[in-house]
Amino acid sequence: MGLTRPSTAQGTPIEMTQPELSHAERANLRVFRQVAAEARVALGAARKQDRSMRIVNGYIESEGSLDRVRDMCIPVRRAYLKNDPVNMGRILEFVSARASDEIKALATGFQARYAPIQNELDSASILNDRRVTHAEMFEAWIDAMVFHDDPVKRQPFLAMADELGKAVEGIALHLAERIAERLLELDDLVAEFLGEPKSSVEDAENDST
Repeated sequence: MGLTRPSTAQGTPIEMTQPELSHAERANLRVFRQVAAEARVALGAARKQDRSMRIVNGYIESEGSLDRVRDMCIPVRRAYLKNDPVNMGRILEFVSARASDEIKALATGFQARYAPIQNELDSASILNDRRVTHAEMFEAWIDAMVFHDDPVKRQPFLAMADELGKAVEGIALHLAERIAERLLELDDLVAEFLGEPKSSVEDAENDST
C-alpha cells in the first residue's frame, strides 16, 4: 500500500513547502533514500524468483531461496537496527517533528500500517518446546544473511536453526519482506517531506548503475 498525498476538497494536491534542514540532516535523509532504493531493487528481484515454499508441521519453510534475498537483507537490516542513523523509527520521528500537518497525517497512517509488523516481531512461537520471539528469530537470521562469511556472526542463527528447525527461516524471511515493504512506503513519505519525486524500481536501478 502506497501513500496518498493529501488534497483539497476539490481534489487538488496540497503544495508542500520545503523543510528547513541542516546539511547533515539532509545528508542523512539522502542516505536513507539510497538504502530504500537498494531495498526497492532487491525486493523486486527477489519476487521475480521462483521460490519453493512448503508447510512442515504447521510452519512455513523456505528451500533454496535464501541466497536470493541477501541483497534485500542488507538495507532491511539497516532500516531495522535501532542504533543505525537510517533506522525507520528514527527517520519517522525526525520527519514527524518537522513536517507539515499533511505529512504528519501520512506519518500517522504509516505507523498504523507498521504496527502489525511490530506485533508480529513481539509475538512468539513454541518450537521444540522452546518459546522464542519472532524478533529473536529475525535478528539472528538477518545477521547470518548479511554476515554470511563470518562464522562468529552466523553461529547464533545456526544454533537456533539446529535446535528449532528450518521454520525459523520461513518466519524471518516473511518478516524481512514485510519490513522491506514498509521501508519503501516510508521512502515515499520522505520524498513528500523533501518535495522530491517518489522512486520507482526503474529509478533505483538507474541510480545503482
